[in-house]
Amino acid sequence: MASAKHSLLPSSVIEAFNAEGEVVAAAGGMGTSYYVGNAVFKHVAAQDELQAAWCASVFDGLKVDGVRIPRPLLSSQGYYIVNGWSASEYVPGETGPHGRWEQILATSRALHKALSGISCPEFIRHRVSPWATGDRVAWDEATIEPLEELRQPFERLISFKQCIDYQPFQIIHADLAGNILFSDGLDPAVIDFSPNWRPAAYGDAIVVVDGILWYGGGETLIDLGSSGADFLQLLVRALLFRLVAYNELVRAQRLPFSQLEVGRFNSAMDLVEQRLTGRQV
Repeated sequence: MASAKHSLLPSSVIEAFNAEGEVVAAAGGMGTSYYVGNAVFKHVAAQDELQAAWCASVFDGLKVDGVRIPRPLLSSQGYYIVNGWSASEYVPGETGPHGRWEQILATSRALHKALSGISCPEFIRHRVSPWATGDRVAWDEATIEPLEELRQPFERLISFKQCIDYQPFQIIHADLAGNILFSDGLDPAVIDFSPNWRPAAYGDAIVVVDGILWYGGGETLIDLGSSGADFLQLLVRALLFRLVAYNELVRAQRLPFSQLEVGRFNSAMDLVEQRLTGRQV
């Protein structure tokens, strides 16, 4: 880690959370995350402050067997967010799901068991983002007109969808694959809570889909996730969630269109279609 010469983190925020130490830029933090002593500071966009404060309140008291949960810090005035910044305790570890899929899925299941009694916060129903749009389209709560370049994979996924007997909805972490820290001799640690209100097994389905799309996972990941027609339909919805989010990011010019990315989705869809139809694609 290298010291941040031009930190965006105000000294008043550091003082509010009673942190002490050198300000160090966090690698992979998009330039808006910093370490200060044993604290991690993250910038929170104004539209996300309600969610960030709620996530902190959940993690503050959450106990999960075999899983480390970074505890959020309260400011001296009793707030989780101060001038657009949150803070939590530093937990050691590195991301990297390769070869750890069984452990990641076990962590997912333990976490979701612990989250099962928490009520759905109102802000989830009103979120506006590419990921919120993707989620709603995947669960038949919204429709979109896809970009022409993504129409073929979008329509293909829609053709896979069937009605399933949904499991009870609950709070899930909808972005676990790259947000679990591993350190020798320590339990895995869950970071960057991305809450959603869906079946617990859908959290596993997103892990499997993300692994296949972006982490080089193969067909065996599907077997680690679960079996049966319902889980395959959760995989279809997870793929739609990611594809529509990508569609919206490209539409908003926040990401460039990439034929390589389309190829990743097509390869993942081939694996799912093979399971759905029982034949080679």
